[in-house]
Amino acid sequence: MIKIGITQGDINGIGYELILKTMQSPEILEFCTPVIFGSAQVVEQLIAKFQLEPFPLNIINSVDDAIDGRVNLVDLSVGKNLTVEWGQQTEDALRAEADSLTAAFQAHSRHKIDLLVTAPGNLDNDLESNALCEFAHRVMGTEETSFGWIVNGNLRTIALHTSEASTELGEGIEQENIVADIRNINTQLRRSFRFIEPHIAVLSPSRKLASRLNELRENHVMAFGPFEPAAFVEQGLWQHYDAVVFIDSEKERYTLLGAQDKDYTYGFVSGLPLAITYPIIPISYDIAGQGIANEVPFRQAIFAGIDICRNRRAFAQATRHPLEKQWIPKGRDDVKLDLSKSEDEE
Repeated sequence: MIKIGITQGDINGIGYELILKTMQSPEILEFCTPVIFGSAQVVEQLIAKFQLEPFPLNIINSVDDAIDGRVNLVDLSVGKNLTVEWGQQTEDALRAEADSLTAAFQAHSRHKIDLLVTAPGNLDNDLESNALCEFAHRVMGTEETSFGWIVNGNLRTIALHTSEASTELGEGIEQENIVADIRNINTQLRRSFRFIEPHIAVLSPSRKLASRLNELRENHVMAFGPFEPAAFVEQGLWQHYDAVVFIDSEKERYTLLGAQDKDYTYGFVSGLPLAITYPIIPISYDIAGQGIANEVPFRQAIFAGIDICRNRRAFAQATRHPLEKQWIPKGRDDVKLDLSKSEDEE
């Protein structure tokens, strides 16, 4: 079973309400083993407050004690007196959020969780922020480039930004960086979304990338463009591509994402050893504690994360032992393998 680490987010917001409502669905335990890093004290209070149906809750002190078929809660509040103050940003809540994230990353470093889903918190990502992606990249210390995706069904988007180059050399370096990013995006599409040869649309107000994209296609990276952002979005051309890269085109990206069903929009951090997904919803202090928060986006982030984990496992298995090139003498009827010759000798 895929073990999913779940952070509690801001305890004064809607995070726990989303988590507990989602965990009431019995099918969750058929697909994964949830491991919540949070507070048993707060959870028990909120189950009573929201009058939720009972579900198999296993309160543990260590992630080592997590078991399949139960909703596991690693209690980080032992010896602490956490108080929920609905709609308020407090130091205790910020500290509890940080403790939850830290415990989740530590659990992954010990290979105890396969996926991380974050409840809305002060470090959570939204359409205008990349804080969670940057924080996770810094904590995990990976050398691979990480990207913050916003995904809705077949729409997969990434935002890239260029710096102003005052010289031709600086402009060339900037273009090389973008080309390297597109190569990484291509790899991550194959790994996390199981594409064989993904088609990537590149949107940019500048036409200077055209020759570089031609070179990429010649090297089997199917990147097309650069397209004019406003026209591309208005005409719905994104439906013909597996991913859309917005370069200095945030306004058009917001327009496109704003037209999608928000319940099925989620964020995904790629390029890390640990897959991270999250719902694109705010902490929502204004409705915290009222029991009216919609848990569908959170559930969507969980199931999307499960799919990504399965895709990564399949990709790793398929590429673990690639076949070596076999050498066969040409122009002979008795075809036999001859592994003693090199390509130069052939």
